[in-house]
Amino acid sequence: MDRQLNGALSGLRRLELGDLQTYKEALNQVNRICWQQYFPFLYFRYVLSRKDDMLISETDGPVSMYLLTKSISGAPRLQLFFLPMPMDERALAMGLERVRDFNKSKKAVVYWVDEEDLGRIGNLKAEVRVKPLEREYIYDPRIYRSLSGGEKRHIRKSINRMKSRDDVEVRDFNEEDIEDCLLLMDQWAVTQQGKYEGQVSPRGYARRCVRWSSRFDKKDLFGKVILIGGKIRSVGFAGEIRKGLANLFVAYSDHQFGELARFQVYQLLLELDGFALANSAYATTPGLKYAKESLCPVMKHGMFRVQVIQ
Repeated sequence: MDRQLNGALSGLRRLELGDLQTYKEALNQVNRICWQQYFPFLYFRYVLSRKDDMLISETDGPVSMYLLTKSISGAPRLQLFFLPMPMDERALAMGLERVRDFNKSKKAVVYWVDEEDLGRIGNLKAEVRVKPLEREYIYDPRIYRSLSGGEKRHIRKSINRMKSRDDVEVRDFNEEDIEDCLLLMDQWAVTQQGKYEGQVSPRGYARRCVRWSSRFDKKDLFGKVILIGGKIRSVGFAGEIRKGLANLFVAYSDHQFGELARFQVYQLLLELDGFALANSAYATTPGLKYAKESLCPVMKHGMFRVQVIQ
C-alpha cells in the first residue's frame, strides 16, 4: 500500500528485512508460541506482497506491530497485529487508541493473541470480545532422532521404508533448485484441485520463500529438498522463531509417493533438534489434520482474535 504514515500513523514505519534483529530481541522477551510471529512469514507475506502494510513501532517503549489493510469497501483499516513485546499495559492502551483513532471507531482489533496471553488483557477498562481461531500443532524436535516408544512405531516404520529406497537423496536446498521447486508446487496444486472448492494454488508467501530464502541466515530459514530418482519430489523450509522455538514453515511434496510428506517433516525436525518446541501451524483439511496428528505433537496451542470496544 502506498500511503503516507502521518496522522494516527505517525511514529510507525514499514517493516523491513533489516528489522529482523530488533524484532527477535523483542520477541525473546515473551514466551509466545504462535507461528504467525515467525519473521520470514511476516517478510514474505506482508513486506514483499505490497498488498498490505506491516508496520512497526518502537517509540512507545515495547515493540508494537500493526497491520494496515483495505476493507471490503476499499477503505484502509488498521489493526494491532500482536500484543506489545514485551507485554506492557500502557503500550497496549496506546496501541489500541491509535487503532481507534485511525479507523474512527470505538472498536479496535488485536489480530493474533496467544491463549497464554488472554489473561493479560483482562485489566482493560473496556468490553473485550474473544474469538477462537485455530489450534496449532506443537512438536518436540528432540524426540525424532531416536523415535523411541510404542506410540512412534508407525513413524519409525514409515521413515525406514523411505530410507530403505536406493533412489532417495536428501540434501540442502540451494538457489539452483528454485525453478524445479516452483514447478513441483504448481504440480502439487493440480493434483489437489479436485479435493477443494475453488482454485487451488501454492500460497504466495510460500512461492516467495522459495525465490528469496537466501536473504536469511540459515538459523532463521533453511530448506531441504528430497530427490527420488534424481528429481526433486519434496521441498520444505523451517527456522528459528525465537530462542527455544522453531517453525515448520513450508512443505510441499509429490503425493504420488505416499510417505514422502511425512519424511520431509521428519528431515526438518532432525535439523531443529536444538529447539524445545517447533510450531507446525494448524490443519485446514481432514487429511492435513491426520498428517499432523500422526507425527505425535506434544500439545495443541490456541490462537484468538480480540476486539476491544471502548
